[in-house]
Amino acid sequence: MLVAIFRNFFALFFLSTLTNFGQVPDNTLSIELGVLTFPLERPFTISVTIPNAEKRVSVSFPDINGFDKKGISTSVAPAEIDGKTVTSQIITQTYQARATGRFRLLPFTIAIDGESIYSDGATLVVQPSESTTAPQNNTLALAEAASGNAAFLSLRTSQSTIYAGEGVALTLSFFVSDNYPYELSFTALDRQLQAITKRIRPANSWEENMAITELKPIPVLIRGKKFREYRIFQSVFFPLSNQNLKLPAVSLHLARPKPVIGPPTSQPETVVFTSRPMAIVVKPLPAHPLSGRVPVGSFQLEEGLERQEVNVGQSVRYTFTITGEGNIATLPAPALVNQVPDFDVFPPEERHTVVQNGNQVTGHKTFTYFIVPHQNGLISLANHFQWIYFDPRTARYDTIQPHVDLLVGGKKTTTGTMVLIPGTQADADAPAANSLYTGIEAMDSTQQPVSISTLVRSIANVLILVMLLGILVVFFKK
Repeated sequence: MLVAIFRNFFALFFLSTLTNFGQVPDNTLSIELGVLTFPLERPFTISVTIPNAEKRVSVSFPDINGFDKKGISTSVAPAEIDGKTVTSQIITQTYQARATGRFRLLPFTIAIDGESIYSDGATLVVQPSESTTAPQNNTLALAEAASGNAAFLSLRTSQSTIYAGEGVALTLSFFVSDNYPYELSFTALDRQLQAITKRIRPANSWEENMAITELKPIPVLIRGKKFREYRIFQSVFFPLSNQNLKLPAVSLHLARPKPVIGPPTSQPETVVFTSRPMAIVVKPLPAHPLSGRVPVGSFQLEEGLERQEVNVGQSVRYTFTITGEGNIATLPAPALVNQVPDFDVFPPEERHTVVQNGNQVTGHKTFTYFIVPHQNGLISLANHFQWIYFDPRTARYDTIQPHVDLLVGGKKTTTGTMVLIPGTQADADAPAANSLYTGIEAMDSTQQPVSISTLVRSIANVLILVMLLGILVVFFKK
């Protein structure tokens, strides 16, 4: 009887101990809000990071008053934890504002697989639209086509002149007026679209495609005439060379079964609509030592430092996030300059979110570094990280640098001056002033940090040993 009691008690204790050790504190959900101030044409995003997710997870995102949900995208971010590669899913919901103004994102909770995560919400500021770069000849071409045709196929671009590496959107649409006298239907559209896109896709270009899953008519007004637009294809291309883009004319075959008014025809007939050819001028970047090797777009820096005050030998996480409009997926990591032996910078972990919104590709790409300092002092990250890009709006090269500093072995006062912790730095003129062993004689080696996991493991081992001894005593007494 006593043996059975000891055995059951031992099993329960052992299982509860394994349960405690099986919990991974870092394996938690997180919510990330997009930029809170943005122009009307740019979307707002809410991202949920799900660590160690092997299958697609369904997430219910909140509604925002004044915004429309536009779609959900999923990306993955591999990370190495305890020598093992853990893949996290990043699920992003895109919202599009209906008007300018200030909007309140109320606090919300997202539940995933029985686990909930809370967000305090935020205030979103939607600014007026930025000046568009769409060429005027697009509008003129549509007006000319609409004046002489009740139905036509249009291939148009967001810009007629771009820099190499700058994005240009291609849109293929079929327009039909509301008073068109025939019924039209798309036949074998998938097969036709494959042949069309093969011809109009620019060579040597990176593509960000906007998937069109259904043909929904969009009411448009061209020179006072009502049309319905059916968007068939839409992508943003980033040319990788200075060669001009030549887009040939393409044709779309539709079935015309019968007229709306009048006697029906004996059998449906096929009608062909052909677009006009177009050309896009690609300009080389201005002269620069890094011309052709820097990203092109409009970008800003969002950075974060896990903590601004650390001791020698302690690692600190630093995030360098590039956000804006451009070829987000291919953005390079910032360059490390003025490398010194005062600290180590480990290669970054990368993750990105791309949002394709009509004629623009926006999003952000995050580079997460771990920095380990070896000497006391103030480390200005601006002296060691830089990211160079070309802005097509200003036609100038620009450099993004950090604005945060890392204080090692000290703390900052209210006046902003640096004060080193007593006992960690000797006379400034001494050669060993910033040494790792500075102030070691003043340290108390009797005050050791207590590891909770080690303490629990030790107590568990003692209890297991006592249980085994108890079992042996009971067994031999029998």
